[in-house]
Amino acid sequence: MKKYILVLTFSFFAITAVGQSKYSVRGFGGFSGSRVATTKDYIGLGSVDMREFFEFGIIFSRKIGDRFSINSGISYLSSKVDFIPGSSCPNCSQILIAHNSDFRMISVPIFAEYDLGKVFFVSAGPLVDFQLSEGNNFDELSGLGYFVGMGARMNLGSFDFSLLPNYKRHGVVPFEKSEGAKYVLQELGIQLSLGYNF
Repeated sequence: MKKYILVLTFSFFAITAVGQSKYSVRGFGGFSGSRVATTKDYIGLGSVDMREFFEFGIIFSRKIGDRFSINSGISYLSSKVDFIPGSSCPNCSQILIAHNSDFRMISVPIFAEYDLGKVFFVSAGPLVDFQLSEGNNFDELSGLGYFVGMGARMNLGSFDFSLLPNYKRHGVVPFEKSEGAKYVLQELGIQLSLGYNF
């Protein structure tokens, strides 16, 4: 199923990129405060803490009209993961627990942007996520998510620079259903990007 979603995502971009409208490519990097939480509270489940969360990637954009654009691309996300055993495992601090502290994910955003004027814009759309790391002590977060943001952009001829504060939620609709509590990853972060307009 993951292969089909990936093919559909890039097919969507290929279709929207063909046409007479203005389009651009942007490289970006960003960092976030992040939190892994469950949709249900279980006593003694333990907790996960994520730190040093960053991302980088590339976005392709097609302008439709004066204010609206369709965007897609790919980003790589990375973070450190700390696992704190819960009260249901009182001796876990004395037992060696298999734990991978490196979290990695590929994310494919498909989103719309709307210019509110010459400087400010809003962005929103779904994310297709593929978790690369295993053994992080929470269920795999591969699945569908979403993001929203409001940013500012400065045009410098054919180039532009933008700053995009945003909120993301990963694992909203997982590819594989969990029998227990569903884990979701939330980010509150900022992206900095440099683009070239064709």
